[in-house]
Amino acid sequence: MIALALYAFSPDVIAHGSLATLDVPEAGFLLTSVWLLWRARRRPKLYLPLAGAALGAAVATKMSALPAVPVLMLLAVASVWSARRRAERVARQRVLALGAAGAVAMAVVALAVVWASYLVVDPQLRFTSTEPVPVIHGLRGQLVPLLPFPRAFRDGMLIQFGMEDYPWQGFLFGHLYTGSHWYYLPAALLVKTPLGMIALWAAGAVAVVAVRRLRPAAPVSAGPDGRAAGHGDGRLAGLRHAVRDLRADVPGGRGGLCAGAAVVVAVGSAGHGAAGGVRRGQFAADLPFYLPYSNEAFGGPSKTYLRLHDSNVDWGQDLGRLADRLRERYAGERVWLVYKGSGVPSYYGIESSDPRKVGVRDVHGLLIVSDTAIDKAQGKLAELIASSRPIDQVGHSITIYRR
Repeated sequence: MIALALYAFSPDVIAHGSLATLDVPEAGFLLTSVWLLWRARRRPKLYLPLAGAALGAAVATKMSALPAVPVLMLLAVASVWSARRRAERVARQRVLALGAAGAVAMAVVALAVVWASYLVVDPQLRFTSTEPVPVIHGLRGQLVPLLPFPRAFRDGMLIQFGMEDYPWQGFLFGHLYTGSHWYYLPAALLVKTPLGMIALWAAGAVAVVAVRRLRPAAPVSAGPDGRAAGHGDGRLAGLRHAVRDLRADVPGGRGGLCAGAAVVVAVGSAGHGAAGGVRRGQFAADLPFYLPYSNEAFGGPSKTYLRLHDSNVDWGQDLGRLADRLRERYAGERVWLVYKGSGVPSYYGIESSDPRKVGVRDVHGLLIVSDTAIDKAQGKLAELIASSRPIDQVGHSITIYRR
């Protein structure tokens, strides 16, 4: 329950759980599958099929769960090994065979869940893509048609691979670059994770290694999480790509938390807490700005835009707040807006113009720019920002300048 509370109050989980994206549902299904595999160490016949169902739900939710399949199959073998070797003395070869059979059965259940999910939506499987499906060359393009998934799923994979081949821009610690860096997600995790949670991870890792009875938990806890550091997506613009790895599920003993968790919880309660800090009696110091959260070591939510961008800080979530701010403080002033997101400013009553479509000398009044656009500013927009004076900020994701 303590681990679940820490997970539930993680700012990243709260932020992306409130958005219409698939990252948090995928994380929940994967977490459930891993937990069921841990329980399978005692009752594999009951829990392996359930773990397969949760894994299938994760894969049906988002294709990025696919790399977890072989990892969890290996964990299934380990669970059967633990169960059989504990119950009776059985030949090693037989235990491995039973483990492999259990892993295959789990994978079959997962596959059935994926098919069932698509059949519920499209019973006659008449899906046709509304956009061109790209031709993907190389090993990926050869393997996708061989996968035993519905055509809609496979076409979605090809479209996703096509998107990942674009020259996407990234931003890390003030540096704008094209492509991807292998260290992006570990660095983003360090910035965006509450200090209490980092302390919990560290204490859990030490405890799992140091305490003999906890060592069986090491592969369950570390296996799926290891994918964060090796994520191959070229669009590493947001921590949401790794939100499924933000877990506090280090089991120990008979399913409880690892040794040292109580100490970490005490430290977190006194200093930082599970949701980013307990300051002046406020449980969630980042409330209500969960998306741009960063921990105190990196300056908190107001400084996140200096180190990260995109869904780490600015995903168009503050358009409504901007409308309120303009009505309250800047009524009647001319508004020039460069906004990230798919929202329609006029829906909120924001009447604005794009400053990039007129001459620099014609822009007077309020220049309002989403922070991600500031990070990427070039040419005319960069000149406008440099010659304007920042006067206000909305939700730690939009900056208001006066020009």
